[in-house]
Amino acid sequence: MDLGPIAQLVERPAHNRLVPGSNPGGPTILKMSLFIKDAVGRLEDLIPLNFQEEWDNSGYQIKLANAALSGIVTSLDLTDKSADLAVSKGFNLILIHHPLFFRPLSSINLDSNDGKLVGRLIENKICVYAMHTNFDSSAYSMSRYILNKLEIKEIFPLIPNKRKLYKLSVFIPKGYINAVRDVLFKYGNPKIGNYENCSFETKGKGSFKPLEGSNPFIGESLKTTFTDESKLEILIEEKFIKKAIDEMKAVHPYEEAAFDLYPLYDFGGNKTEGMGAVGNFESKIALGDLLSKMQRLFSPIFINYCGNLNKKIKKVAAVSGSGFSYIDSAVKSGCDALISSELTHSKAIKANKSGICLIEMSHFDTEKYFTSITKDILSKEFDTEVIENIYENNPFFKYKGGEL
Repeated sequence: MDLGPIAQLVERPAHNRLVPGSNPGGPTILKMSLFIKDAVGRLEDLIPLNFQEEWDNSGYQIKLANAALSGIVTSLDLTDKSADLAVSKGFNLILIHHPLFFRPLSSINLDSNDGKLVGRLIENKICVYAMHTNFDSSAYSMSRYILNKLEIKEIFPLIPNKRKLYKLSVFIPKGYINAVRDVLFKYGNPKIGNYENCSFETKGKGSFKPLEGSNPFIGESLKTTFTDESKLEILIEEKFIKKAIDEMKAVHPYEEAAFDLYPLYDFGGNKTEGMGAVGNFESKIALGDLLSKMQRLFSPIFINYCGNLNKKIKKVAAVSGSGFSYIDSAVKSGCDALISSELTHSKAIKANKSGICLIEMSHFDTEKYFTSITKDILSKEFDTEVIENIYENNPFFKYKGGEL
């Protein structure tokens, strides 16, 4: 994330407006106003919606995209407290993990608790945006956070996202290739192993005949022109094709930019994006010691486990939220242990038979870091105030006995 907020705004001029500012003792300056759609657009660059599962409903829950952004609240769930924070601060964007709506609505009952909350948000013109399974499959996931906190190394996705790649070939006149290449590196530059900024350039002669009504950059109307050109080739992920081509056309000098787009047979994988995370301790650790370390680092409401406390653990997977359906994937990856939540009786028996250790924390305790992770992302990307809803509570309480 090299680009600061001002650079991001300059790259999205259609989404911003210039307003007069003052500079005491100097000339009048112009300041950029940041809109909600700018912040959401940047988030979708980093954490694309197409990462989400088919059954999910990430994205806008209450949409107010064209409003100037006044501030952001990050919250695991949409609650009365998150609404209180937004209203009291005058903020108009709440970023949540769990979507408010999963199924199409036939009606909204404003007399119900959820209806009253929705009505209050609409009345105060507050936008709500959810990042759920797309966030879980991103490089910022809570699964990766848990493994990083445990000082586990060589972290990769448990189930990597697949990338559908295309090759873009664009023809550019002499002297303009760097401008076009720089834009494409920004918007269409997938990593190939440990390399990025990969392109290929060939030089040749281009020809064209401007017809009536054209406004040629080079040559004359109704005359065939031959000019020195370069063909630039670069790989682009499917999700970035439209943006990359739009930005390429914006800096290309020709009235009609000539380009070809080819789908590639090998779609490839990804080392940072995908469901869950898996990595290795530098040296083996006993399951009992791992449980003690987790208790100290995460302070969960409970930890349950399956397995021998003396078993040595080297390779560990984590899936935040309800993730024990990935036991088979963890076993196939050679994991000694899987950390997740909402373990069932049948899955515990299955794990005991397969030999993998399971470590269960509450759903909340595997996802409570969403607010701080997203606040960190937003604070680095935008010059706007962001506050966490730190009042989120685990809906379950551990009964310790005694009188109530």
